[in-house]
Amino acid sequence: MGKKDISGKEFFAERRRFAELFNAVIYQKKEVIHAEELEPASGNYPSFSGKGELGRDIFMKDRKQNICYGLELETESDYSMPERIMVYDACEFEKQIKLILKEHGEEQGEKEKFVYRDKKSRIRETEILLPVITVVLYLGTGHWEGRKRLSDLYGISEEMREALRGRLPDYGFSLTEADYLDADGFATDLKEFFQAMQCRSDKRKLKELLKTENFRWLKEDTARAIAVYLDRERLIKKAEEEGFNMCAALDELLKDERMEGKTEGKIEGKAEGEKEERITIIRNMIREGLGHDIIQRVTKCSANEFALALTEQGEFI
Repeated sequence: MGKKDISGKEFFAERRRFAELFNAVIYQKKEVIHAEELEPASGNYPSFSGKGELGRDIFMKDRKQNICYGLELETESDYSMPERIMVYDACEFEKQIKLILKEHGEEQGEKEKFVYRDKKSRIRETEILLPVITVVLYLGTGHWEGRKRLSDLYGISEEMREALRGRLPDYGFSLTEADYLDADGFATDLKEFFQAMQCRSDKRKLKELLKTENFRWLKEDTARAIAVYLDRERLIKKAEEEGFNMCAALDELLKDERMEGKTEGKIEGKAEGEKEERITIIRNMIREGLGHDIIQRVTKCSANEFALALTEQGEFI
């Protein structure tokens, strides 16, 4: 499990953040989910092969509403994501039915309550399953490029899709993209997290953002998550140290920029020096009376460099 997996799961599994994210994505910012009513649950299931497990990133049960919520954190697009979510949900429903069957087994002394239909169904008419709502949070840059519905994976013609409209098995999930969320609309430190994500491609904006008051003293897990998802090695190192704060992170970010600036400056300076040296050689060859074709073939100079050398020699092209 990589650093992003660990930090992301730790960050988003905090119940206040989880509730606010799902209220924003699923319930249009209405406070339907309350943190105190959420209960972490296992989202791990036996794999179909019998080896290993299938596992959700984060899974919560709302005790009041009797609804389960799954969150998948993705930094790359997954073309088979609809099928994966469908399998997770099917495994969850099977898990719920097995728990009901276990309860039935504990009621063996009440056999008169069981009829053939109950045994075939595995649940009684009055027993229920808890629905599952899954959100895929895309933490990569730009837009999600994977499929959003199971039917997008079907290799059938548009004519057949139309003929089967309403009958074609389908499955989907709710998708939200970090770069396009309303970061300022969050009350928890999801605000700072998504603000940082939306500035990751613009060093100047990111630097100014990290200078703001809200970023001066973030919670440790928030600062670590930001550092990891920004892919800043210096920030990650600082995030793993005791007493990490965003002021120190800003210093490390500025160090990175200074180092990058020095490297870029050296490269640009070297290239400029090589260009000047090549032009000097061209001028000397012109003075020696060598033909233009020979000079260009030997020095491999560009047309602009050759033109510049000719102009400074007082010649015309």
